[in-house]
Amino acid sequence: MLTIKIIMMQKNEGPALARWLAHYGAIFGIPNLIILDNGSTDPLTLSLLNEAEYRGAVIERNLTNPEDFQHKGRHLTALIHALDHDEEYDFAIPVDCDEILGIFTPEGLSIEKNTILAEFAALKSHRGAFAISPSLFNVPEKKGWYSPNRHFPKGFVPSRCGAVIDDGHHFPSSMEIAGQLPTKFTYFHHHNRPYHEMQNYSRAKLSLEIEDVNDIEKLRERERLALPGGHLVRSLLLTEKEYGAIYEKEVQLFFEGNSVILRTPKGVRLWDANLYLKRHPDTHHYGPGPLCHYLMHGFLEGRELP
Repeated sequence: MLTIKIIMMQKNEGPALARWLAHYGAIFGIPNLIILDNGSTDPLTLSLLNEAEYRGAVIERNLTNPEDFQHKGRHLTALIHALDHDEEYDFAIPVDCDEILGIFTPEGLSIEKNTILAEFAALKSHRGAFAISPSLFNVPEKKGWYSPNRHFPKGFVPSRCGAVIDDGHHFPSSMEIAGQLPTKFTYFHHHNRPYHEMQNYSRAKLSLEIEDVNDIEKLRERERLALPGGHLVRSLLLTEKEYGAIYEKEVQLFFEGNSVILRTPKGVRLWDANLYLKRHPDTHHYGPGPLCHYLMHGFLEGRELP
């Protein structure tokens, strides 16, 4: 039986925290959830933290400064090293509160417990870090729809590998093996909030990184150099109309149960993995599966959806 530790820092996430607890608790067990609270004051958030703690989750409440969140990588690294010393476990996954773990399958996508745990079991012998990519970002104001972000990797580590976690856990590392091993995992990343909420959220986060969040040149530089908070610059500078249309020219995906619907500028298709493989036989050996191939490569290459 695998033991997988899920580690997350949050503040006042309320409804997102409820979704996070339900998802990760059902798959990995509430006692394997570790939440670093960054000074929450929201009543719903506090109630959820208390309930999770009562059910066996570990809640750390001593990291309340904004700088703790800004530089959370060092706290995550220290926590994993403490786990290495004190507990028997197999993997540690640093994750954000708006990220829901899923997995690409031969048919499409899944968030089912057994499918996810089977992939972890297959990875158990590897002693390096692991990559999670692409992330599927939610489409603003279109519930249930997502679009791939091909340049936003995340990752996780095996136990007792001398792990180092960066602040965004994009490139966690192992002292035993360099680099990251690709996996079939993905995140349903609920990053894009309603427009005005997203504006306030982005401004608050970026104010921790730069003195003047109205300095367009500094913001653009942060985005261009992929500095901390850089992924929020685009959302802050867009008009409401532009924000609602950010994925208009991209492939979009609707996932419900075990079914996937794809929408492209050419129209809408029900996803059929077998038909895609038949139309594009060169994709048979693409490890994460045909749907991941289409999202990562096929759409950009102009491949037809059968």
